[in-house]
Amino acid sequence: MAKAKKAKKAKKAKKKEVEAEEQVSPEQAEASQVINPSDGPLKQMLVDYVGSVMQPENGEVTVEMIVQAMASEFPDFLLVIAKENWIRGYQQAMLDIENIEKENVAPEEQVEQTA
Repeated sequence: MAKAKKAKKAKKAKKKEVEAEEQVSPEQAEASQVINPSDGPLKQMLVDYVGSVMQPENGEVTVEMIVQAMASEFPDFLLVIAKENWIRGYQQAMLDIENIEKENVAPEEQVEQTA
């Protein structure tokens, strides 16, 4: 009877794991995207190299694998990309704040002008 309860608990735990794996964020979906190497010679070279280093079981190279390889073998390149991405994100946030402030001030100015 104790074995049956343990088996039932194990089955529930496994089901929860599967459900958690099925809930993939958009970022994870993009990172697990398989790369088509036929889009150009540089892409072909990169996919071939990462495939030989990572040796995926199914033979498919994903974006995540390329990022991992670049991070371990060419971190200075990824650092420049990350900095640029951070700066652009920060600039966009500042523009968004500025626009929100303009929207919030505009109704108050309209009330003053009509009075």
